[in-house]
Amino acid sequence: TEAFVILTSEIQAKSPAISFINSNKGKPLLVADDYTFKLNKATITAKYWICTIKDCAAKVQTDSNNGLMKSVGNHSHLPEEEKLEVREACEKITFFKNFSHP
Repeated sequence: TEAFVILTSEIQAKSPAISFINSNKGKPLLVADDYTFKLNKATITAKYWICTIKDCAAKVQTDSNNGLMKSVGNHSHLPEEEKLEVREACEKITFFKNFSHP
């Protein structure tokens, strides 16, 4: 059981933390390691996400509860840290604007 615990924690350490934000059009975007993915296909058991950068081969698969299942392919570009910070700031502004003016 000790080997299993070590292996599990190694997998968790290598797995990116994922979160979700909305696109400018209000659609969900998955965020993993400062890269964004848009929903490409959803089935009863899984969701398939593709990188938002055109022609990038990176893909992510989550289960139906948005738990990370696997990540496939490499990105053909650098992470989008600044773009994500701007998008998150815009979401906060929109939230507080809607919250203070119902």
